[in-house]
Amino acid sequence: MQRSLIVLASILAFYSTPAESCSFRIKGGDLIRCGMTKIEVVDKIGNPDRRNWQSLGVNSGNGRGGVSAEAWSYIVRGDIGGEHYVTVLFSGSKVVEIESRQARR
Repeated sequence: MQRSLIVLASILAFYSTPAESCSFRIKGGDLIRCGMTKIEVVDKIGNPDRRNWQSLGVNSGNGRGGVSAEAWSYIVRGDIGGEHYVTVLFSGSKVVEIESRQARR
């Protein structure tokens, strides 16, 4: 029985989407993650250093247009590794993607 539970847990861990793909842990342990609202993000890490719009598709002219996402860029201290460049992408008012890379690397 215990072996079956271990095998099942391993399979679920292997096939589940990792939390890191849409999250970033800031200094102090708070987590910025997909699904958060703009207000929640501002509450955790403040106003962005820069705001812009990114086009996520092309208007094909057949009634289907591209999708735009608002991007907020920050320089924040991560929980591990010092400063990071973080871009939080929003669709409407919800976080849909978080990109990060360590500064000075």
